[in-house]
Order: sequence, then C-alpha cells, then structure tokens
Amino acid sequence: MARAVADTQRPEGYWTRSMLDPEHAPGPETSGTAFFTYGLLWGINNGYLSEEEYGPVVEKAWNYLTTTALQPDGRIGYVQPIGEKAIPGQVIDADSTADFGVGAWLLAACERVRYLENQTK
Repeated sequence: MARAVADTQRPEGYWTRSMLDPEHAPGPETSGTAFFTYGLLWGINNGYLSEEEYGPVVEKAWNYLTTTALQPDGRIGYVQPIGEKAIPGQVIDADSTADFGVGAWLLAACERVRYLENQTK
C-alpha cells in the first residue's frame, strides 16, 4: 500500500483530495498529506519501509507541510472540510483549517522528530 500511496503523490509533495483522480478536486490538501507523511515516516522509523525508497517521498511531503501548509502566523492551511467525499469546485486555500488537520500535521511532525533523532544515532 505504501508504494501505491507514494505513486499518487503530486510533484509539489502533497496528495490531492481525490488521490486517484487529481483533477476531480485539484490542489493541495494538508490533512491527508500529513497522515500519509506520518505513516511513511513511522514505517521507515520502525524498519518496515526502505528509507532509500520512501525517504524522497517523505522529504517532498515535509517540504509541502512546512512551506505551504504552515502559514506565517502558525496556522495550518489547505485542510479540507469534514465530509465523506471531495467536492469539485470547493475552495481549499491557506485559510482553510480544522482541528483534525492541525492534529495530523502535529502527528507527522512528531514522527519527523523521531526520524531525525534516529539519523544522529
């Protein structure tokens, strides 16, 4: 499954709201990107995923999370609203945020710290 997730990552480092049809609801989405980043980092940190193979995927995602999703005032943007599906035409932008998106971002950040700590051992 990790390979399938990695294969749907956009060149800018994020995953769209509809992974298999990025044109259905185009543009960045932070909560899913953060959860995938967390999962891939957890897999690397625990020896289930190859750092060589998935490290570049994580780096692109982390770049998105820290340069696009993280706003200058500390808010986390580009979080889709709660719902069961991606809605075409729905605007998701730097001002779009929600608690679950912030939590996902923090979860990814915690696993990133563990990853960096493992690099110095």
